[in-house]
Amino acid sequence: MVRVFLTYALPFLLPLSVYLAWAWYRMGYVKRHGGEAPEIEKGPWPLLLLLGAILSLGVMATTALMRGAYPDAEYTPPRYEDGRVIPGQLEEK
Repeated sequence: MVRVFLTYALPFLLPLSVYLAWAWYRMGYVKRHGGEAPEIEKGPWPLLLLLGAILSLGVMATTALMRGAYPDAEYTPPRYEDGRVIPGQLEEK
């Protein structure tokens, strides 16, 4: 579950959360010093969604390229041994 969150949700929501944190900070600054508060409804939503999608695709591509094994590697499935579950693994020949 954590891997799914880190791979898909976090990169997609990161630009949105940075923008909302900036807007929250800016609203507080405006209350203290005067000026005009940002209108969140008129924010750069399409750009934020595009940046989130690009970040998610980049993380997925990086994960795909950095994990894996050689084509001749042999897969050992998970097994139960001495009261413990030993996870599956790829072993090189």
